[in-house]
Amino acid sequence: MKTIMLAAAAALLSSSSLTFAASEADCTALWTKADVKKEGKLSGDCLKAYYDAAEAAQIPMGKDKTILTDKEFMDFCVKDAFKSMKQ
Repeated sequence: MKTIMLAAAAALLSSSSLTFAASEADCTALWTKADVKKEGKLSGDCLKAYYDAAEAAQIPMGKDKTILTDKEFMDFCVKDAFKSMKQ
């Protein structure tokens, strides 16, 4: 009985953490909105807003705050680093 309860609790915890992750579709939409110049990267003031959002979500993005590529953006986004920026 104890094993069943522990297994159920573990399943609930793992499924709930997935619930809070951003979907790829949400991240793609957010990227399209962010990359207004269609350069495949973010820089400048736009980038600062995303670093600030990741910091608020307690997801560190590293020290290089000069550029963020589309792949890096997606990697952080699916971890819900930009959840405060979704509408």
